[in-house]
Amino acid sequence: MHSLLFASLKTKHMKTYYYHLLVTAAGQLIQEHAFDHLSDEKLLRMNRCMNQLNNLEINSNNHIAQNELLQLCSEANLYTETTSFQSMQKLLSVMNVFGNRPMMNDFSMELED
Repeated sequence: MHSLLFASLKTKHMKTYYYHLLVTAAGQLIQEHAFDHLSDEKLLRMNRCMNQLNNLEINSNNHIAQNELLQLCSEANLYTETTSFQSMQKLLSVMNVFGNRPMMNDFSMELED
Protein backbone atom coordinates (compact mmCIF):
# COMPACT_ATOMS: atom_id res chain seq x y z
CA MET A 1 0.00 0.00 0.00
CA HIS A 2 2.80 2.42 0.91
CA SER A 3 4.68 1.73 -2.32
CA LEU A 4 1.53 2.44 -4.35
CA LEU A 5 1.05 5.76 -2.54
CA PHE A 6 4.74 6.64 -3.06
CA ALA A 7 4.52 5.79 -6.78
CA SER A 8 1.41 7.96 -7.09
CA LEU A 9 3.09 10.89 -5.34
CA LYS A 10 6.24 10.48 -7.43
CA THR A 11 4.21 10.47 -10.66
CA LYS A 12 2.34 13.59 -9.55
CA HIS A 13 5.63 15.33 -8.67
CA MET A 14 7.19 14.43 -12.04
CA LYS A 15 4.19 15.71 -13.99
CA THR A 16 4.25 18.96 -12.03
CA TYR A 17 8.01 19.25 -12.66
CA TYR A 18 7.64 18.77 -16.42
CA TYR A 19 4.70 21.17 -16.57
CA HIS A 20 6.91 23.73 -14.80
CA LEU A 21 9.72 23.15 -17.31
CA LEU A 22 7.31 23.61 -20.23
CA VAL A 23 5.91 26.84 -18.79
CA THR A 24 9.41 28.14 -18.03
CA ALA A 25 10.65 27.38 -21.56
CA ALA A 26 7.61 29.04 -23.13
CA GLY A 27 7.94 32.05 -20.83
CA GLN A 28 11.59 32.53 -21.74
CA LEU A 29 10.78 32.40 -25.44
CA ILE A 30 7.96 34.93 -24.97
CA GLN A 31 10.49 37.29 -23.39
CA GLU A 32 12.87 36.65 -26.28
CA HIS A 33 10.15 37.57 -28.85
CA ALA A 34 9.88 34.09 -30.38
CA PHE A 35 6.08 34.38 -30.41
CA ASP A 36 5.69 37.97 -31.60
CA HIS A 37 4.32 36.73 -34.93
CA LEU A 38 1.37 34.91 -33.30
CA SER A 39 -2.09 36.43 -33.27
CA ASP A 40 -3.45 37.97 -30.07
CA GLU A 41 -5.90 35.07 -29.85
CA LYS A 42 -3.08 32.51 -29.86
CA LEU A 43 -1.11 34.51 -27.30
CA LEU A 44 -4.17 34.60 -25.03
CA ARG A 45 -4.58 30.83 -25.41
CA MET A 46 -0.90 30.39 -24.60
CA ASN A 47 -1.24 32.52 -21.47
CA ARG A 48 -4.33 30.56 -20.38
CA CYS A 49 -2.49 27.26 -20.83
CA MET A 50 0.53 28.51 -18.88
CA ASN A 51 -1.71 29.65 -16.02
CA GLN A 52 -3.48 26.27 -15.98
CA LEU A 53 -0.19 24.37 -15.86
CA ASN A 54 1.17 26.63 -13.12
CA ASN A 55 -1.74 25.50 -10.96
CA LEU A 56 -0.29 23.01 -8.47
CA GLU A 57 -3.34 20.76 -8.66
CA ILE A 58 -3.12 18.13 -11.37
CA ASN A 59 -6.41 17.48 -13.12
CA SER A 60 -7.72 16.39 -16.50
CA ASN A 61 -7.52 19.96 -17.82
CA ASN A 62 -3.74 19.93 -17.43
CA HIS A 63 -3.36 17.36 -20.19
CA ILE A 64 -5.48 19.50 -22.51
CA ALA A 65 -3.51 22.64 -21.58
CA GLN A 66 -0.23 20.76 -22.04
CA ASN A 67 -1.15 19.60 -25.54
CA GLU A 68 -2.37 23.05 -26.56
CA LEU A 69 0.75 24.76 -25.19
CA LEU A 70 3.00 22.24 -26.93
CA GLN A 71 1.19 22.89 -30.20
CA LEU A 72 1.55 26.65 -29.76
CA CYS A 73 5.21 26.29 -28.80
CA SER A 74 5.81 24.42 -32.04
CA GLU A 75 4.97 27.70 -33.78
CA ALA A 76 7.80 29.56 -32.07
CA ASN A 77 10.19 31.47 -34.29
CA LEU A 78 13.44 30.16 -32.83
CA TYR A 79 15.61 32.08 -35.25
CA THR A 80 15.07 35.63 -34.05
CA GLU A 81 18.13 37.64 -33.06
CA THR A 82 16.96 37.71 -29.46
CA THR A 83 16.35 33.96 -29.04
CA SER A 84 19.16 32.30 -27.10
CA PHE A 85 20.56 28.87 -27.80
CA GLN A 86 19.76 27.90 -24.21
CA SER A 87 16.08 28.75 -24.69
CA MET A 88 15.92 26.77 -27.93
CA GLN A 89 17.60 23.82 -26.28
CA LYS A 90 15.29 23.98 -23.25
CA LEU A 91 12.17 24.03 -25.42
CA LEU A 92 13.37 21.19 -27.62
CA SER A 93 14.26 19.12 -24.55
CA VAL A 94 10.89 19.70 -22.89
CA MET A 95 9.02 18.94 -26.11
CA ASN A 96 11.02 15.73 -26.41
CA VAL A 97 9.98 14.71 -22.87
CA PHE A 98 6.36 15.07 -23.93
CA GLY A 99 6.98 13.11 -27.12
CA ASN A 100 6.88 16.06 -29.51
CA ARG A 101 9.69 16.70 -31.97
CA PRO A 102 8.23 19.04 -34.57
CA MET A 103 11.17 21.41 -34.77
CA MET A 104 14.13 19.03 -34.80
CA ASN A 105 14.49 19.04 -38.60
CA ASP A 106 14.33 22.83 -38.79
CA PHE A 107 16.76 23.11 -35.89
CA SER A 108 19.30 20.67 -37.36
CA MET A 109 19.11 22.33 -40.79
CA GLU A 110 19.84 25.72 -39.18
CA LEU A 111 22.90 24.27 -37.43
CA GLU A 112 24.22 22.78 -40.67
CA ASP A 113 24.09 26.10 -42.56
